Amino acid sequence: MLLGGAIAATVVLLTKTPTGVTLAATTTTTSATTIVCVSSYVPTPSQACVNVIIEFHNCGTVGHVCPNTNLSCSASVCSTDPSIQLPNPHTGISGSSGASIDDIIYPDSLPFSITLCGTTTNQVTVTSTDVLCLRGCSTAFTETALPKSLFNGTTVFLLCDDLYIYADTSQGIYYQADGQASNRTLTFEYYMSHYSQPTQLYQFRVKFFETAPGIVQFKFFYDVDGDSSCTVGVQNSYSGPFMQYSYNQTNSVHPNMTLTFNTNLGAYTHIAAC
Repeated sequence: MLLGGAIAATVVLLTKTPTGVTLAATTTTTSATTIVCVSSYVPTPSQACVNVIIEFHNCGTVGHVCPNTNLSCSASVCSTDPSIQLPNPHTGISGSSGASIDDIIYPDSLPFSITLCGTTTNQVTVTSTDVLCLRGCSTAFTETALPKSLFNGTTVFLLCDDLYIYADTSQGIYYQADGQASNRTLTFEYYMSHYSQPTQLYQFRVKFFETAPGIVQFKFFYDVDGDSSCTVGVQNSYSGPFMQYSYNQTNSVHPNMTLTFNTNLGAYTHIAAC
């Protein structure tokens, strides 16, 4: 937020004439701007707002850059925990707001429509249980195989588990659109910990393609414990059809592993980590 103030200055001009000296006073007014930042952000000398809780180049205080031995800034402290992978993300849900987040639904309006299982929409819902819904959604966590009865519309289960976003961290759900109209991609990035286990980190993405309706791609970056209580797959409704990659299977996902679900063909491909 910018707050403006006025500064007045008076300039006196002396003009010499044949009959004497004439004094003329001119007053000019300039504007001074003061920036007011929202919670967790602080102003910089250049009148920008930075988040000193999570920003690598302003960690703890403005201008403090974390050493190269660190990967991120978390709770205003340089950390070896992973950072957000998306270069220019929009924030959906974030722990940097100062509050922990559990079992929450967040609706998002998208810059373009996506299609999956015959459902086309520019309105999706993301949840802190690592679910993305194109129709009705739920935050309830149940360790069941697909199809899950609590989800009555097209739903993506990235790593459906009892996960948690911890306060004063960069954990959260982010999204980013790339490319030009008719050839765009939309990527959601999830970064969280397991409930009551803050050091068990999970980080992965789900990607949609404007030129390939019906196709969705998962990519996993970080799964610290080889989660054995997760469900990974896609379903059209609580009665199916569905495609399930894994359910309660230890080490079912690995860093840099990619899954691509083609709901047009009812098939998926799996590329293991290198």
